[in-house]
Amino acid sequence: MTSTTLIRGGTVLVGAPRDGRMLRADVLIENGTITRITPEISGTPETARVVDAAGTYVLPGFVDTHHHLWETVLRGMTAEWNILDFAWGMRFHHAGAQQPEDVYASTYAGAVAALDAGITTTIDFAHVVNTPDHAREGVRAVTDVGIRTLWCYGMTEAPSPTPHFASHGDRLGDLRALRTERFAADDARALVRLGVAVNDIGGVPWDVTRTEFLLARELGLTATAHTDSRWGAVRAPEIEWLHRDGLLGPGQIHAHVNAASDTELKLLADSGAGVSSTPETELQMGLGLPVFARAAELGIPSGLGTDIQANNSADPFVWMRLALHAENAHRHQAALESPYGTGALGSPHLGPCDVLHHATLGGAEVLGLGSVTGSLEPGKAADIVLLRTDGVHQRPVVDPMATIVMQSRASDIDTVLVGGEIVKKRGRLTGERSARAVLEVESAWERLEPRIEARGGCLPERPEGLLQQMAQAAEANAPAWAAQTTEGGAA
Repeated sequence: MTSTTLIRGGTVLVGAPRDGRMLRADVLIENGTITRITPEISGTPETARVVDAAGTYVLPGFVDTHHHLWETVLRGMTAEWNILDFAWGMRFHHAGAQQPEDVYASTYAGAVAALDAGITTTIDFAHVVNTPDHAREGVRAVTDVGIRTLWCYGMTEAPSPTPHFASHGDRLGDLRALRTERFAADDARALVRLGVAVNDIGGVPWDVTRTEFLLARELGLTATAHTDSRWGAVRAPEIEWLHRDGLLGPGQIHAHVNAASDTELKLLADSGAGVSSTPETELQMGLGLPVFARAAELGIPSGLGTDIQANNSADPFVWMRLALHAENAHRHQAALESPYGTGALGSPHLGPCDVLHHATLGGAEVLGLGSVTGSLEPGKAADIVLLRTDGVHQRPVVDPMATIVMQSRASDIDTVLVGGEIVKKRGRLTGERSARAVLEVESAWERLEPRIEARGGCLPERPEGLLQQMAQAAEANAPAWAAQTTEGGAA
């Protein structure tokens, strides 16, 4: 039996978001797929569900290209941390405190918050796979929420006196098992797909890095990595290393990449890989300026993301504005420092349509889903948000694209559909998602807080010389053939 939904009377952003083509139209959805976008659709079955979109903008759902959902239970913990604090506190301590039930709760709550803000597609860079059960509980959580997800099995091992996996090979074997038992069918339209979150380059021996990238390729899985996001003493030409060893390619998402040279970005462009920028954490924690615009100019699919709800909310309106202003401020500063000063200023380099692209279709292309989601077109999945435009902070509407990006808030999201299913209606999530998310994540924090205190508190005292130790480890883990050269010295 065909399931039919008609979204009636809205102002629809049709086609590529960067084109800014707004049309007063109806949207017909059949079995989760958009089949028509045209004014005044009639003749639908009596059983069709009708969504009144009058007074709203009908937009593609937002796409999050870099997110660690498991950290949601630690909301607010990292608000005053830099990247070294994060590595020490989160990766060396708090990841190891998580049990499978905590991963489920945190992932569930983080995914629900994303849906509430109009994010219909996300990624989970799940570098908290302490046991096989941790992985399966993460997958179960995003499946239960009903958000489109690229769930990426983390290769990183949290420090533990009694690790579950006796060897890296055991972890790889569990990934193979999960691929077989849960993700045997390759379906780009599946709501939850499997990927691989590789170890940080330089954090493990090069042979391990190589094995992880090659296994992702063998299994036909998207690989994502934190790439070229370290500066100074730990800076290394990671993209050049991957290229030299034949490891770059399509089906890869390189997060942050703030320290990459144009030469390295051109290697990514030639390989077909994508880039994800997370402006909120990158600007706060000391990763450098977001690189999405520079990457896009070189032809690299580029998207935006939340990164960690331990630090900030899952809010695509914040991503877009921070990305826009950071990039334009960087371009303006170059002009301000020129001999002509303010006389050299031109129009802003980027506008609202540009960052809306990176938060929707651009992000979908990064995740390998450009033919599935990211824009409203017949044949694509019905991942749709209805944005109210009646707020006192939005009127009058002079430029619709500016109203969407510059004047709107996550609280203006009225309705959300994922694959045609309504998951938010009239400003409220459907079912028990909200209440359950709160219950799950608060219970998880009650369990975790004493464990975290026993491990030294929210931010345990950092040992002296940690950065130097990390630099030495990165040098030891470099490819044997690599010359250790950096912009700031030896790595």
